[in-house]
Amino acid sequence: RRLDVLNLHLRAPTAAFISGQKLDAARWRTAAGWAEGFYLGAMKRAGQALEARLVVDRILDADPDSLIAVCGDMNAEASEMPLRILRSDVDDTGNTFLAGAALTALETTVPSSERYSVIHAGRRLMLDHILASASLARCMREVNILNRNLPDEATSPFPAGSFHAPLVAAFDV
Repeated sequence: RRLDVLNLHLRAPTAAFISGQKLDAARWRTAAGWAEGFYLGAMKRAGQALEARLVVDRILDADPDSLIAVCGDMNAEASEMPLRILRSDVDDTGNTFLAGAALTALETTVPSSERYSVIHAGRRLMLDHILASASLARCMREVNILNRNLPDEATSPFPAGSFHAPLVAAFDV
């Protein structure tokens, strides 16, 4: 069987550039300029998630039993719009006939106390995800988040690797 893997890195939740609205690299000229930039940045992130979702739907339309993994740095937690678009849970679509098209966030099998891939200013965040089609989720054997000794990205010098912990899944296919 074929395994389709989409590796994503969604834009960080930051404000997009608005001409004439920046005093320098870190400061905005007006709150309205920042708000417009933040809105545009959010729309770009949602658009990236939508494009990936459309690819998933094309694959599932051709073969509803496809093994699909959408994984990577989504820069979003489970309740945020990009993840909701990608997962397309029945609670969001309101249609039980679409349950087979929903993607499962595999990190939900990890205990909540260990479910984080980034630490930012002391807050543990789950920003990296492996989303699996129903057929692939049924093949999942284990999931681990390798977050021991993860530095705080807001207070630590840049590490040799990344501030993001690897999320690893094993499957019996």
